[in-house]
Amino acid sequence: MNRRLPFHSNAVWPPALLVSVFAVFYGIIAAGLWLIRRTTPGIEDTPEIIMIRDVILSAAAGLYALFRLWRFHPACNYAYRNWLKLSPWTAAKPLPLGPVHPVWQDAAVIGLLTAIAHWHAHADPAWPGLTFGFVYLVGMTVLIAVTRRWWHALALGFLWPTLMLPAGAGASVFVVIGMIILVTWFGHRQSMKAFPWEFLKYRPAGSWGQTEIRVDAVNTPASAGTRFNLGWPFMALSPKVQPPKVSVRANLAWSTLFGWWIFCVIENSTMDPLPELILMFAIFAAAIRLGIYCNGVTPPFNVWGRFVSGRIIVPGFDKVFLTPIAVVLAAILGVIIVKRSGAWYPAAEAVVFAAVWFLLLGGGPSLRNWILTGQFRLKPPNRLNANRQVLRSS
Repeated sequence: MNRRLPFHSNAVWPPALLVSVFAVFYGIIAAGLWLIRRTTPGIEDTPEIIMIRDVILSAAAGLYALFRLWRFHPACNYAYRNWLKLSPWTAAKPLPLGPVHPVWQDAAVIGLLTAIAHWHAHADPAWPGLTFGFVYLVGMTVLIAVTRRWWHALALGFLWPTLMLPAGAGASVFVVIGMIILVTWFGHRQSMKAFPWEFLKYRPAGSWGQTEIRVDAVNTPASAGTRFNLGWPFMALSPKVQPPKVSVRANLAWSTLFGWWIFCVIENSTMDPLPELILMFAIFAAAIRLGIYCNGVTPPFNVWGRFVSGRIIVPGFDKVFLTPIAVVLAAILGVIIVKRSGAWYPAAEAVVFAAVWFLLLGGGPSLRNWILTGQFRLKPPNRLNANRQVLRSS
């Protein structure tokens, strides 16, 4: 049977809760203004009141866009994704719960908000539609990255900041927006074809990044199904989640993307060169990397032991300092380059930031290599009910 309205789905309409919240907030503003006009004739809408109405209408459009993605995209709903994986659904068929792409109901909802903005709120009627489109496209960009369509996500990552460039005014804005829509559509189609996404696993709260050794309770029928944590040091020695490895190609792509964002932000803000900011970023990022690598570990012996033994440098442990030092030195060199770049400082700062980021992600040793071959000692815990005296006696 042919349908009169294509892409129809009754489930797309906004839920009653969102409609009620919007009606309450907007009704309070409208009722307050009506009372003020009744008591004080001649008062017109001030720019502040119009702005408040505009914010409410734009927020309603943005929340509706988030609802559309959260309600209908399988990556946002574990139960829906799991059920869909067990069904005979393929990407050639429409999603059973409802479409992710815009449908005519979306135009009806946004059209109603636009009509309220124009005839009642006396605000800019374009804001609800622009907010809906912006939130929807940004959300789809995030979901494309979550479903690991990396090339589409990378292309969108380069396109979004292009809108900030001063040269992007006028007709070129519509060209860039059209390219964003086109890449988003292709990326969504490719992510649906790659379903089921086995890398999206459900994890209970508090279990991210942890794989602990646990044993089933024995000889305790009353506590069947419970599990006991073996504690330290067994948890520290237990298998860990595989640290993600960044290839050279991926590192180069993401570093270039980071530099492009920096360049677009600088061009959009027309700020003066701030080479000191590069050095501050490098020191802060190097400290974070060092903290990640040295979390829960300590050198094989302390500084005094190095002097006593004559082993001032311990290559198996001190290699963890090489990349942070290289990052700081590269930032110092970049500061000198930026100060001498003159009018080309936006491009120079972007290149320096990209180089610093490339060193941070690609500098050795890798996290997996460090965990498996680093010459360090495991630090016993000193919190969460840990007792050092018990550790010594055992």
